[in-house]
Amino acid sequence: MAEVKKPKAKTTAKSVQKADDLVEMAAISAAETVEAVADRKPASLPVTIAAPVEAGAIFSSAKKQGDVFRKAMSEAVAASAQGALEVNDKIIDAMNTQHHAALDLWRSTISPSPLPEVFRAQSQATRQAYETASAQWKDIAETTALWFTKSLEPLQSALHRSAR
Repeated sequence: MAEVKKPKAKTTAKSVQKADDLVEMAAISAAETVEAVADRKPASLPVTIAAPVEAGAIFSSAKKQGDVFRKAMSEAVAASAQGALEVNDKIIDAMNTQHHAALDLWRSTISPSPLPEVFRAQSQATRQAYETASAQWKDIAETTALWFTKSLEPLQSALHRSAR
């Protein structure tokens, strides 16, 4: 294996005498390295000749790919809008249900009845409101995941078609 020759740094007695502190020493060393790099010739790259390609074929291919991506994008936007509306409806329904559950809880607490029944009614209404809210928010999370999946499907299929 051939050994690579390193350029020797040019040092003179003057430069060593001037280097009284570390900053000057670093500056001198950097300047010498820059001089050594500047003296070297850049490596020549091999020249390759590309085969001439018909511009019409490239334009036609690019136009087809652009049409495919445009169609995929419009499908993705439509799916995304539909998913957003569905998630929005579910959030509004969840808020209304939670609102009604909170009102029922307060009504049961305020009604004149013995204290043990009030506690039982309150704990039962709280548990029911929690179960309902957790089921609704789980449904909203699943719908949101489905929304994003369906929104990205057209773009993924277009990318897979263009890769072939």
